[in-house]
Amino acid sequence: MDKTILDLIILIIAGCFGGFISGLLGVGGGIIFVPILDYFLIKQGVLSEDIVPYTLANSFFAVLVSGVAGSMPAFRSHSINIRHLLSVGFSAIVAVLVTSYFINHGTWYSPLLFKIVFSVLLLFTLIKTMLHIEGDGNSENMSIGLGVLAGSITGIVSGLSGLGGGIIMIPLFMMFGKMTIKKASALSLAVIPVLSLPNVLYYSIITPSQSIAGSTGYLVWPLIIPLVIGVLMTVKAGVYAAQKISSQTIKFIFAAFIVVTIIRVLSSLL
Repeated sequence: MDKTILDLIILIIAGCFGGFISGLLGVGGGIIFVPILDYFLIKQGVLSEDIVPYTLANSFFAVLVSGVAGSMPAFRSHSINIRHLLSVGFSAIVAVLVTSYFINHGTWYSPLLFKIVFSVLLLFTLIKTMLHIEGDGNSENMSIGLGVLAGSITGIVSGLSGLGGGIIMIPLFMMFGKMTIKKASALSLAVIPVLSLPNVLYYSIITPSQSIAGSTGYLVWPLIIPLVIGVLMTVKAGVYAAQKISSQTIKFIFAAFIVVTIIRVLSSLL
């Protein structure tokens, strides 16, 4: 089989997997997109100093698409609290843009240190998720201040990792807003496009030190297009599956997802 065709198939399959996970759990799918993009960018000869912004930019685009497509059913059914969406979304935008700016205009960022801190944060969210007692959802009440705090934390983590932020947002919504995991996942999926769009625009207008054919800024269309095709094929199936299974099952799947993420992050340190 031609290597170009094989690469397209791999990207589409990765997009399908990321899209389904995004719809099912309310995460952006970045945990799937980042390693596959990293692999193909290195394969194309991207230098080490450019690999982080290239990976983040293209991951954010795929996350943006999965968030928009996955959250449309919730918006149509008016099940998204707009006050929560705005307080979390706009604070996250500010945090992620500031973080992205400092990543690209400084030498302070240490992938090694971040991965260690990120793993500790994920372990904390895992424990809080498993200890969380599901209510009926009627007592949910997240203040604007807590929404801003949740958005700021999410934006910083997203800007540093290229993840959509859902893996951080969902436990925060459950803690701060006393939400069920299904409502927290739906709100997370709605916030993800708001969070990702400014990053996509930012990375599309700045000029990389190493250019790649078929790219706009840091956005590499030959990688993005097949990845997004896969996302669109499965994200709605993930949303449908989330509606059909129990909250307890989603909680355990989400916990397993966090464990896999921790293992992947720590294994990259070896």
